[in-house]
Amino acid sequence: MGKDYSSSDAPFGFQPYDSVLRANLYAVQTAPTIGVYHFDLVQHGGTAISTKFGVLPIIEDGSVIDGDAQLLGSVIAIFDENMAPAKYIAAAEAGDGTVAGYIMVADHPDQLFLAQEDGATNAIDLNETGYNADVICVALNAGSSTTGLSTQQIDSDSAANTEALQVRLVKPHEDDTVADDSNPYARWVVMINEHFFGATKGGA
Repeated sequence: MGKDYSSSDAPFGFQPYDSVLRANLYAVQTAPTIGVYHFDLVQHGGTAISTKFGVLPIIEDGSVIDGDAQLLGSVIAIFDENMAPAKYIAAAEAGDGTVAGYIMVADHPDQLFLAQEDGATNAIDLNETGYNADVICVALNAGSSTTGLSTQQIDSDSAANTEALQVRLVKPHEDDTVADDSNPYARWVVMINEHFFGATKGGA
């Protein structure tokens, strides 16, 4: 048995759970509105641009992903404009004038991720396993400048038997207590419901 996170608010983004099924490189355009951190869920930018490392698709960098569809997956590696490893890409980073940096994204539609619920208003209940939920981000998607980790979490009070929500609640982590609102920060295994490369799935 590992540590029970269900009483500790310690966000870490959306980390791949089990094997990484696929990963692809994406560009972050110069001067993004939001920051990009390890294990952020990111959204497709709807186009591709020419970079010094070839033509690459971009991520959406104009706003946080709260409630938005077209999700790609989680950032598993970050590089600067010269493809050197980086801790994060800051909001407004100029880079080389075309790109602020590059990211590797675990972007398979069937990829599983582990994330913590935010515990706001109420916790996710066991009987909401199989439901969908949205992701919640802080302002400008700011993560930890010390660790480079995302601060994104599952929006607890959004969990519902509703199709138009971002992630599917597959199961709670086996080490965490999921019972009532006295255990508000449990980790959940999720998959993306509103995926750029996959069909949207309905609620349970």
